[in-house]
Amino acid sequence: MHHTLRKIFRISVLSSFKPLVLSVVFFLFAFTSHAAVDAAAGEKLFKQYCTACHKLNADLAGPALKDVHKRRSEEWLVSWIKNNAALRASGDAEAIAIYEKWNKNEMPSFTNLADDDVKSIIAYIARESEAPTVATGPAAAPGAGGAQAEDSGSSMMILWVIVAVFAFLVLLMNRINNNLRRLSAERLGQPQEPPFTWSGWVRQKSTIVTLGLLLVAFLGYTMTEGAMKLGRQRNYQPVQPVKFSHALHAGINQINCVYCHAGAEKGKHAMIPSPNVCMNCHKGVPEGRTPEGTAEIAKVAQAFNDKKPIEWIKIHNLPDHVYFNHAQHVSVGKIACQTCHGPVETMEEVYQFTSLSMGWCINCHRNTEVQFASNDYYSQFEKLHEDLKSGKIKNVTESTMGGTECQKCHY
Repeated sequence: MHHTLRKIFRISVLSSFKPLVLSVVFFLFAFTSHAAVDAAAGEKLFKQYCTACHKLNADLAGPALKDVHKRRSEEWLVSWIKNNAALRASGDAEAIAIYEKWNKNEMPSFTNLADDDVKSIIAYIARESEAPTVATGPAAAPGAGGAQAEDSGSSMMILWVIVAVFAFLVLLMNRINNNLRRLSAERLGQPQEPPFTWSGWVRQKSTIVTLGLLLVAFLGYTMTEGAMKLGRQRNYQPVQPVKFSHALHAGINQINCVYCHAGAEKGKHAMIPSPNVCMNCHKGVPEGRTPEGTAEIAKVAQAFNDKKPIEWIKIHNLPDHVYFNHAQHVSVGKIACQTCHGPVETMEEVYQFTSLSMGWCINCHRNTEVQFASNDYYSQFEKLHEDLKSGKIKNVTESTMGGTECQKCHY
């Protein structure tokens, strides 16, 4: 009898411990998911707003941002990013020192971002600061989906591990509960339930229904996720007929993007330069830094002499039913090339940096503040100008002007 009572007591303790275990699991799940979402959201915002001027591991138009969360407080960083002019005007010594150090090159204000948005950017920088330095582009990991895909894969792995642990704990507690009821019935002389068997558990209607629902949910998620990725080619990097280094031309030599892609400011298409544009420089620079570079220049010169175009392979492809106008974004919207194309000035070979999905474009239209007040293109929006002057609205985004309506981008 004493042995039976001790056994019941042990099982009772384990059973009472069940809510605590499940609470810990849910807490870990919520904490992990929240951290991953913050970093993922921060990555999107960083690439949208920051990559035109900043890199993590090297100075660009602004300072390198690695470990900036260790050098400044989060509160200070939020104030600086949202409105550095106001922070300087308040007399903040650090803000003034940074402004002076970078030749009074004023950083744009991002008052359109919420505090949580800025904190997610800081979380992304913190995460990337701890990551090992790797080469940029898909060449660093052939066949891989890039940092975003790796982050997504690791997050999914954590999710599945937590689900597996949770399922194991549920089964374990169910076994304990069944044994407790059986021993209690034996102690009181009541009819006992049959002992647990896996075959009997599988044949239960509730088990079949539960497994069926889980299977339907898994298949639905897999099919939806696969359908959403159709036609997307993030990190696409075809082999080009000439090995053209953007890192050399746009980075080291600082050639403006629109010198080669002249249509970006004036028309729908950015245009790929013809050989005669290349030869404007290379008539005087017939040799490269290496024999391989000289051989690539010779290919361009040969195409120029033969009066034939270089058959470049297009990298950034949108579906036929999507309308996109470069001039509308570059000249009117004042959007930096890096917002969509990434830090091309660091790429030896260009690859598709962002997904260019509909969701990505809509988020940009919702979050990006339009340079509205001093832009003649928007002079006809009298109501919005009045609302800005009266303080009724703080800023204007593309979505304010109908930028998220279907017909804006689709024929």
